[in-house]
Amino acid sequence: MLIKNGFLIDPASDTERLVDLRITDGLIQTLADAGTLTPENGEDELDAAGLMISPGLVDTHIHFRDPGFTYKEDLHTGSLSAAAGGFTSVICMANTSPVVDSVSVFSGLAAREKEEAIHIYQAAAVSHDLKGTELTDMKALAAAGACGFTD
Repeated sequence: MLIKNGFLIDPASDTERLVDLRITDGLIQTLADAGTLTPENGEDELDAAGLMISPGLVDTHIHFRDPGFTYKEDLHTGSLSAAAGGFTSVICMANTSPVVDSVSVFSGLAAREKEEAIHIYQAAAVSHDLKGTELTDMKALAAAGACGFTD
């Protein structure tokens, strides 16, 4: 696929300019000044004039409401919404029902999160049932993959 005339913003390389880029098998193969690349062998072409090209965005505080409140949103619908907005990674908060305060609840979510098209990370609760009285087993939750802790 050839994306032409997009405004690239890449903080890692301190780049802000109009570019063309060629993507092959999901990877950027060629990056060039806007207007310099031409389609090859029937390659799909997208004119990105007026659009921004950037690394995927990260939302560090989201509520997918799963488990317990899936009538509002679940992992799948939340991940679709995030992806549509340009987010490739999100961190889910622990205030679900049941609360993400044990390895069993965490592991059930983690298995389902891996099935989605974006990176979903899960924060776990600091205290059981978010009550602030008894600490969770944060060492076990971290070992299971919790990316952080919050109440």
